[in-house]
Amino acid sequence: MRFLAPLFLAGAALVALPIILHLLRRDVAVRVPFTAVRLLRSTPLDRSRNRRLRDLLLLAARIAALLLLAASFARPYRPGANGSGTLTIVAVDRSFSMGAPATFQRALALARDEIDAADGRVALIAFDDRADVVVEPGIAADARAGLTTLAPGFGGTRYAALFDRAAELAENDTGTRLIVVSDLQRSGFQAAEAPLPRNIDLQVRDAGAVQRNLAVNGLDVRDGRARVSVRNYGSVRAATTIRLEQPSREALTRQLFVDGQSSSFVDFDGVVAGPTKASIEDRDGYAADNSRFAVAQPRDLPRVFVICGVQGAGSGFYFTRALEAGAERGADFDVRRVTGAEFARLQSTDVARAAAVVVLSTHAIPRQAAESFKALFAAGGGVFVAAGPDVDVSILSELLALTPPLTADEDPRHGVLTVSDQRHPIFRPFDAVSANLAQVAFDREWQIGAAPAWKTVATFSTGSPALVEQAVGNGRVLVFASDVDRRWNDFPLHATFVPFVQEAVRYIAGRGGSNDPILISDVPDGTPPEPGFATVRGRLRAVNVDMRESAIERMAPAEFVQSVTRTAAVRPQVEARHAREREAAQGWWRYGLALMLVTLVVEAFVGAR
Repeated sequence: MRFLAPLFLAGAALVALPIILHLLRRDVAVRVPFTAVRLLRSTPLDRSRNRRLRDLLLLAARIAALLLLAASFARPYRPGANGSGTLTIVAVDRSFSMGAPATFQRALALARDEIDAADGRVALIAFDDRADVVVEPGIAADARAGLTTLAPGFGGTRYAALFDRAAELAENDTGTRLIVVSDLQRSGFQAAEAPLPRNIDLQVRDAGAVQRNLAVNGLDVRDGRARVSVRNYGSVRAATTIRLEQPSREALTRQLFVDGQSSSFVDFDGVVAGPTKASIEDRDGYAADNSRFAVAQPRDLPRVFVICGVQGAGSGFYFTRALEAGAERGADFDVRRVTGAEFARLQSTDVARAAAVVVLSTHAIPRQAAESFKALFAAGGGVFVAAGPDVDVSILSELLALTPPLTADEDPRHGVLTVSDQRHPIFRPFDAVSANLAQVAFDREWQIGAAPAWKTVATFSTGSPALVEQAVGNGRVLVFASDVDRRWNDFPLHATFVPFVQEAVRYIAGRGGSNDPILISDVPDGTPPEPGFATVRGRLRAVNVDMRESAIERMAPAEFVQSVTRTAAVRPQVEARHAREREAAQGWWRYGLALMLVTLVVEAFVGAR
């Protein structure tokens, strides 16, 4: 037995009051000398005994009433009353790698065997980039019926999403088994992102995997030419046929041989602007990555305004050069460096036509410029902010209409950059080399205040956010908590600076060309999560699968189990919530009050006699 508010039990000390009163009100007969004792009326001995018994009953009733009152206010409950036997959670991988020949059928068979063998309640989860509860904890027949609704999709594997959802289902149960039925893609597992409570017994069922897979891992369409990249994830040389399709045009085909563990490229000429699809033939691998989509735009470079300081040409030099890098093969941005005063003279319509604005200084930017930023966000553009001595946080929050306002203080601590979400569009191209970002030495940074509206994309090793983002209107704001002019760090001197700058601007711009697809995991609500073309914010966008899922590297079941980070069985705040839920469901305090009232009635009846 436990109590939700045990401090009320201190009220039980009030039982001392009736005890003290009982002792004080004891009648002590006074001895009075009488000469004629025979004249007094005799009192039977049994009446005196009945009176003492009545007094003891009254005392006991009053003590019991006070104890019941204190216990009722303390809200008693019986812990663990919600659990009803063991819980078995069967999780089936529905990522597109499970669409390999016969793989998903094996997975369903394994899952059905686990459901049949389960003792107690059974829940069914389907997972890829996200985890959905298909069948809530209940009888096995419901879980078996839920299996018939499952099919491989187009998402990538992410075990962290599964573990989070399994922990939610298992919070009320002390004995929970999690059965993971998957092809155990190594690309979907990151130990730091996938903690699992210790009260969950993790077991793995291997659905098997393919030995070969070809994938269209790149489609770049620009200047009347399309370049298709095909990756061979197997170890044996393979041949395939590439097919390039555009509406109202005859399809183009090319034969291609790709060596094992390598990529090959094929160029197609005579390509026009518009939706483009490249596909290959691959019967042994995953079907979802056999096609890739792109929207070829006319040669109209997205314009980027870089607001620099007024002190000289050095401000914004590195950032601008990074955006212009690779111009020999065709620039990706139309970069315009302006001062705050020059930006203020721009019409809001000119700013709205830009893809992004980079704020490296707030000097000489009047508050009236907030209308230009408002028009930019309404048109779907974005703003990149880099911290530095030329950026005033209060002015910045007012210009961008941030809610709540951004708060930041300079922090002289030294830290290195760590990526919080390697699947974020900014860091996705870095892949395995994202660890090189840790080589950047930071001498000063912003200590950004915590706010629910901001999402942390990267952090410093000191624990403070390094890169945060927030959606504003149809656009977004991205804040880097250190400067990009080599005053607070040496980031511009590292090879990772150029791809970081370019990917960050592409991300906030939201208006790229053929190299600006949307991944299945990033499609907005209302857009079908499948490869192809979709209209997003009034623009035709390409939707592609996550190429990380195309890799065939796997983890052994034992390695998988050993690599999972285990956390405390139940967090304190979760335990408190469970206690409130159990107490509310049991409602023992009501019975306590009822017994107290009965006790008082008995006390009144006995006292009246």
